[in-house]
Amino acid sequence: MKGWPSFLLLLMTTLLPGGCATTAPESAPASEDTLDLVWPKPPETARIQFVQSFSGPEQLDLQTSFLRRMRDALAGSDVLQMTRPYALSVDATRIAVSDPGAAVVHVFDTKRKTYEQLKQAGDHDFMSPIGVALADDRLFIADSLLNVVFVLNRKFKLLKVIDDFQRPTMLVFDPVRQRLYVTDTLAHEIRIFSRDGKALSRFGGRGENDAQFNYPSHLAFSGDRLFVNDTMNFRIQIFNPEGRHLGTFGKHGKGSGQLTQPKGLAVDSMGHVYIADAMSNRVQIFEQDGTFLLDFGQTGDKPGNFSLPAGLAIRDDLIYVADSFNHRIQVFKFLDGQD
Repeated sequence: MKGWPSFLLLLMTTLLPGGCATTAPESAPASEDTLDLVWPKPPETARIQFVQSFSGPEQLDLQTSFLRRMRDALAGSDVLQMTRPYALSVDATRIAVSDPGAAVVHVFDTKRKTYEQLKQAGDHDFMSPIGVALADDRLFIADSLLNVVFVLNRKFKLLKVIDDFQRPTMLVFDPVRQRLYVTDTLAHEIRIFSRDGKALSRFGGRGENDAQFNYPSHLAFSGDRLFVNDTMNFRIQIFNPEGRHLGTFGKHGKGSGQLTQPKGLAVDSMGHVYIADAMSNRVQIFEQDGTFLLDFGQTGDKPGNFSLPAGLAIRDDLIYVADSFNHRIQVFKFLDGQD
C-alpha cells in the first residue's frame, strides 16, 4: 500500500527506535516516600526497586559546561529539560539521551559533574537524533531524518559521518570486539561497523523467518549475544556477534509475556531480558528462552508509572528507562533477592 512504510515509520518514531551498557554513574538516593516502591509487592520477594527520576541536570546535581554557560550568557539560556527522551546509553560516568522531540542529545557526566546539550555534530544540525551509543572515547548518534550516523570523540568533535542508510535508528556498541551495530529500519537489516565507522558487514532482510525482520528497532548487547527488537514481528531475535541466528521469542498480544509495541531492550547481570512495551506502559522481564518472569510499571506520571516508555539501558543492575511522554528518565534497581 502506497504510503504505508512512511506511516509505519512515523508511528514507530512517535512511540519509537539503545544502547545497552555494562560501573554505572552515581545516582541520587530515593526519597523516603519511594523507598518501598518495589515489584512484585510484598509478601513476595522484591526484584525491582524504584531509585529516582530526572528530567534535567539539576536533579543529578550537575552544571552546564563552561563553554555552554558562556554561550547562554551571550545568546540566552535554553530550557535544559527533556522534551521526548527516546534512547539512552550508559557507561561508567556518562548518560547519553537522545531527544528527537527537541532535536538534541543530552550528555550527563556524573564524574565531571557537567551537562552538555548537543544540537549538532560538526556543521550538521540535528533533525531527529534518535539513537545513541557510548564507547570509551566515542559517542555515536543516529539521525533518522538526515539518514546518517555521526561518530564523535569524547570532546564531541566530529570524526566521521557514516551514510548509505535507508533509515538508521538504533545503535549499540560491543566493547569487547569494538564494533558498532546499527539498525537500518527501512532496509530491515542490521549493519556492523568498526569503532571508527568502517563498514564491516550486514545481515537481515524483510520477512518473518529467523534472521529476517519487519521494521527492526532497538538493540542490546550482552556477553557474546546481540538482541534485536524485531518490532513489527512483535518478537526478539538473538544473534551471535557475526549475525548468526541463535534464538527467537515473543508474540503479539496484551497479556503478560505478550508484546503490544516493543521498544527498548536491555539485559541484566543474570541474563534476564528487559523489554519496554510502549503501548502498555510497562517493562517486561523474560528469560532468554522467552519465559515470562515479571513486569513493572503502569500508565501514569507518578514514580514507577510510564507514558510511552522507549529506550532502556542497564549498567551494574541499575535500569534506566526513557519515559518519553513524561519527559524524564526513571532509574530502577534489579534486586537479586539475596540479603
